[in-house]
Amino acid sequence: MMDIRQLDEKVAVSAQIAPADLEEIARSGFRTLICNRPDGEDATQPHFDEIAAAARAAGMETVFQPVTSATMSVEDARRFAEAVEKSDGPAFAYCRTGTRCTMLWTIAGVLDGKPKDELRDAAANAGYDMANLLDSLPG
Repeated sequence: MMDIRQLDEKVAVSAQIAPADLEEIARSGFRTLICNRPDGEDATQPHFDEIAAAARAAGMETVFQPVTSATMSVEDARRFAEAVEKSDGPAFAYCRTGTRCTMLWTIAGVLDGKPKDELRDAAANAGYDMANLLDSLPG
Protein backbone atom coordinates (compact mmCIF):
# COMPACT_ATOMS: atom_id res chain seq x y z
CA MET A 1 0.00 0.00 0.00
CA MET A 2 1.43 3.35 -1.03
CA ASP A 3 1.88 6.01 1.60
CA ILE A 4 2.12 9.33 -0.27
CA ARG A 5 3.38 12.16 1.93
CA GLN A 6 3.00 15.74 0.69
CA LEU A 7 5.92 18.08 1.51
CA ASP A 8 4.60 21.13 -0.33
CA GLU A 9 2.44 21.99 -3.33
CA LYS A 10 5.13 20.78 -5.75
CA VAL A 11 6.57 17.65 -4.06
CA ALA A 12 5.30 14.47 -2.46
CA VAL A 13 7.47 11.59 -1.33
CA SER A 14 7.04 7.90 -0.69
CA ALA A 15 8.82 4.72 0.23
CA GLN A 16 9.61 2.22 -2.54
CA ILE A 17 6.85 1.87 -5.12
CA ALA A 18 6.00 -0.84 -7.67
CA PRO A 19 5.33 -0.45 -11.38
CA ALA A 20 1.65 -1.17 -10.71
CA ASP A 21 1.44 1.98 -8.56
CA LEU A 22 2.19 4.37 -11.41
CA GLU A 23 -1.31 4.63 -12.85
CA GLU A 24 -2.64 5.74 -9.45
CA ILE A 25 0.26 8.17 -8.98
CA ALA A 26 -0.40 9.73 -12.40
CA ARG A 27 -4.17 9.87 -11.74
CA SER A 28 -3.37 11.77 -8.53
CA GLY A 29 -1.94 14.57 -10.70
CA PHE A 30 1.79 13.93 -10.48
CA ARG A 31 3.62 14.76 -13.69
CA THR A 32 7.23 13.80 -12.88
CA LEU A 33 8.59 10.74 -11.09
CA ILE A 34 11.94 11.14 -9.33
CA CYS A 35 13.77 8.04 -8.11
CA ASN A 36 16.38 8.72 -5.42
CA ARG A 37 17.13 5.05 -4.73
CA PRO A 38 20.06 3.26 -6.36
CA ASP A 39 19.18 0.10 -8.28
CA GLY A 40 20.23 -3.05 -6.43
CA GLU A 41 20.11 -1.50 -2.96
CA ASP A 42 17.81 -4.37 -1.99
CA ALA A 43 17.40 -7.62 -3.90
CA THR A 44 13.59 -7.34 -3.82
CA GLN A 45 13.19 -3.79 -5.15
CA PRO A 46 12.01 -3.31 -8.75
CA HIS A 47 14.66 -2.04 -11.16
CA PHE A 48 14.18 1.62 -12.09
CA ASP A 49 13.80 0.70 -15.78
CA GLU A 50 10.60 -1.22 -14.92
CA ILE A 51 9.20 1.67 -12.90
CA ALA A 52 10.21 4.23 -15.53
CA ALA A 53 8.45 2.25 -18.28
CA ALA A 54 5.25 2.18 -16.20
CA ALA A 55 5.58 5.90 -15.45
CA ARG A 56 6.05 6.79 -19.11
CA ALA A 57 3.07 4.59 -20.03
CA ALA A 58 1.03 6.58 -17.50
CA GLY A 59 2.16 9.86 -19.12
CA MET A 60 4.79 10.89 -16.59
CA GLU A 61 8.31 12.19 -17.06
CA THR A 62 11.03 10.30 -15.17
CA VAL A 63 14.24 11.32 -13.42
CA PHE A 64 16.71 8.77 -12.07
CA GLN A 65 18.80 10.45 -9.39
CA PRO A 66 20.15 7.75 -7.08
CA VAL A 67 21.76 9.00 -3.87
CA THR A 68 22.87 7.61 -0.55
CA SER A 69 22.60 9.44 2.76
CA ALA A 70 26.37 9.12 3.25
CA THR A 71 27.32 10.67 -0.09
CA MET A 72 24.45 13.13 -0.65
CA SER A 73 25.70 16.57 -1.70
CA VAL A 74 24.46 20.11 -2.18
CA GLU A 75 24.76 19.46 -5.91
CA ASP A 76 22.37 16.50 -5.54
CA ALA A 77 19.87 18.83 -3.84
CA ARG A 78 20.25 21.34 -6.67
CA ARG A 79 19.61 18.62 -9.25
CA PHE A 80 16.53 17.50 -7.28
CA ALA A 81 15.22 21.10 -7.21
CA GLU A 82 15.85 21.45 -10.96
CA ALA A 83 13.85 18.29 -11.67
CA VAL A 84 10.96 19.63 -9.60
CA GLU A 85 11.19 23.03 -11.28
CA LYS A 86 11.17 21.49 -14.79
CA SER A 87 8.11 19.40 -14.02
CA ASP A 88 4.88 20.63 -15.63
CA GLY A 89 3.04 19.75 -12.42
CA PRO A 90 3.67 18.19 -9.03
CA ALA A 91 6.59 15.79 -8.68
CA PHE A 92 6.51 12.44 -6.89
CA ALA A 93 9.84 11.27 -5.43
CA TYR A 94 10.65 7.93 -3.85
CA CYS A 95 13.50 6.04 -2.23
CA ARG A 96 13.56 3.21 0.34
CA THR A 97 11.57 5.13 3.00
CA GLY A 98 11.14 8.65 1.58
CA THR A 99 13.81 10.07 3.90
CA ARG A 100 16.49 10.71 1.25
CA CYS A 101 13.93 12.46 -0.94
CA THR A 102 12.92 14.62 2.02
CA MET A 103 16.57 15.39 2.79
CA LEU A 104 17.12 16.57 -0.81
CA TRP A 105 13.94 18.68 -0.66
CA THR A 106 15.03 20.18 2.67
CA ILE A 107 18.54 21.08 1.48
CA ALA A 108 17.10 22.53 -1.73
CA GLY A 109 14.70 24.63 0.37
CA VAL A 110 17.55 26.05 2.43
CA LEU A 111 19.48 26.84 -0.76
CA ASP A 112 16.36 28.64 -2.03
CA GLY A 113 16.21 30.76 1.13
CA LYS A 114 13.13 29.18 2.67
CA PRO A 115 12.87 29.56 6.46
CA LYS A 116 14.26 26.53 8.28
CA ASP A 117 11.29 26.43 10.65
CA GLU A 118 8.88 26.09 7.73
CA LEU A 119 10.96 23.31 6.18
CA ARG A 120 11.28 21.52 9.55
CA ASP A 121 7.52 21.74 10.15
CA ALA A 122 6.55 20.60 6.64
CA ALA A 123 8.87 17.60 6.87
CA ALA A 124 7.61 16.76 10.37
CA ASN A 125 3.99 17.00 9.20
CA ALA A 126 4.88 14.42 6.54
CA GLY A 127 6.49 12.18 9.17
CA TYR A 128 10.16 13.00 8.61
CA ASP A 129 12.49 14.52 11.22
CA MET A 130 14.87 16.92 9.47
CA ALA A 131 15.88 18.85 12.63
CA ASN A 132 19.45 17.48 12.77
CA LEU A 133 19.96 18.02 9.06
CA LEU A 134 18.67 21.58 9.27
CA ASP A 135 20.85 22.31 12.30
CA SER A 136 23.89 21.16 10.32
CA LEU A 137 23.19 23.47 7.37
CA PRO A 138 24.33 27.10 7.18
CA GLY A 139 21.71 29.80 6.87
